[in-house]
Amino acid sequence: MRPIDPADPPMTDTPVIRLDAALDRATVGVTVQAIADAVAAAPGAVVVDLGRVERFDSAGLGGIVEGLRTARAAGVEVRLRGLSQPMLDFFSLLSVERLTGPAPAGERVDVVRRIGGAVLPILDAFGAIGLTGCRALGAILVGPFRRRPLRFDRTVLELDHAANGALPIVALIAFLLGLVLAMQAWVQLRVWGAEIYVADMVGVSVLTEIGPLMTAIVLAARSGSSNAAQLGSMVVSEEVDALRQMGVDPLRFLVVPKVLALALAVLGLGVVFDVVAICGGALFAWAVAGIEPAAFREQLQTALHLADFLVASAKCVTFGLCVGIVGCALGLRVEGGSEGVGRATTNAVVLSIFLVIVVDTLFVTVQRMVLA
Repeated sequence: MRPIDPADPPMTDTPVIRLDAALDRATVGVTVQAIADAVAAAPGAVVVDLGRVERFDSAGLGGIVEGLRTARAAGVEVRLRGLSQPMLDFFSLLSVERLTGPAPAGERVDVVRRIGGAVLPILDAFGAIGLTGCRALGAILVGPFRRRPLRFDRTVLELDHAANGALPIVALIAFLLGLVLAMQAWVQLRVWGAEIYVADMVGVSVLTEIGPLMTAIVLAARSGSSNAAQLGSMVVSEEVDALRQMGVDPLRFLVVPKVLALALAVLGLGVVFDVVAICGGALFAWAVAGIEPAAFREQLQTALHLADFLVASAKCVTFGLCVGIVGCALGLRVEGGSEGVGRATTNAVVLSIFLVIVVDTLFVTVQRMVLA
């Protein structure tokens, strides 16, 4: 499709479709049908004369585009004559070739490229997480000895935001889980007349596994995603670049306080989780199983050891570091504006929970190998 150039040679046997003064919604059907009838005669070209058109709308010009599409499908060239300046301006806003041409065939992607497209972003994310983790741990452990003190004021603020904000939901989850664990243990143990071992089931499972895991998962969903969104927004608004221009290291200024605060928050909330969950189990044991609180406490002291608490504390600190590093690393590598911030927030929660479970598996494996 192109307008007729005055320099073109005259077309003697080419059919000409002359449109009336109105080319709008009311006449678009007649226009499309006229072009279709002319194309059906299978000429080499068709001329559409728009010289008498005085008023038109988008529907009318849409009919012209539809006629062009029909003609192209039939292999017939359509030329437009008498285009006014408003019509030329309208068609200049549209890609007529794209509207009338066939849909481009999509490039076929083989299996290797599909796997690579799915795996490479994950590897890049884990690479960024590993690099951020090494730098953050270096700043925490080595920085103070190189006259780079930690920002304890900012760390306290981050700790208040992470720990106090998550305390109610952690306490509620802990209490309900303690009740559920005691109930499930009591249903099985009463068959053998061993109801007193409900204390062992609740205490050991909560202290060694469920407490650190659930606390880390709650903070991953709450504080890990919040860190990713906050840092991602700062990257999009170029605040991080401004800090670098002022000679401020974003990792020491922003990341280290958040990571350190999350490690302390998981540790503190983990202790709260253990205490509340054991209290919930003791409440069920007293109210339903008929186990006196003193007997429950004595059995609990027999089942638990100082090594269990130390291992659980180490898990909490490690899980908190993982959650903080993942959220901050993904937030600092945001691309694509607000959409990238949303992706980083979602990925921070997913990868944090995944990494926490992997680390917990390593803890259990090493612990069992040492005890064996």
